[in-house]
Amino acid sequence: MEFSPLGVVAVVLELLRPVLPLLGALFVAWVALMGLVIARRQRLRVAPAVRGAAVVGVIGAVVAALAIPLWSGASPLQLQSVIDFFAVVGGGIGLGVAIGVLSYPVIQLMVQKPA
Repeated sequence: MEFSPLGVVAVVLELLRPVLPLLGALFVAWVALMGLVIARRQRLRVAPAVRGAAVVGVIGAVVAALAIPLWSGASPLQLQSVIDFFAVVGGGIGLGVAIGVLSYPVIQLMVQKPA
């Protein structure tokens, strides 16, 4: 069986088809919020916002790593090999990074310097 990167993309798009409109709306909202952050760049306090987004991302990663087996319908007893655990931890890390990146503009707008 031959490996095809385009085949992987097709499978991922088929998997994401039910939530693709929601992901598109989330992306548009994130771009709009980043536009607000960039427009108000004179009042940014970047370090606290990055730390806050990192904390939100780490919490999201832990919750996602614990919830991924439940979302997939698997029980924790079905995670038998090291590869299964790596996949769950990798998925948790990926979702945590996504949650942290998505939360950054909101946190940045909350911690900006007063006018």
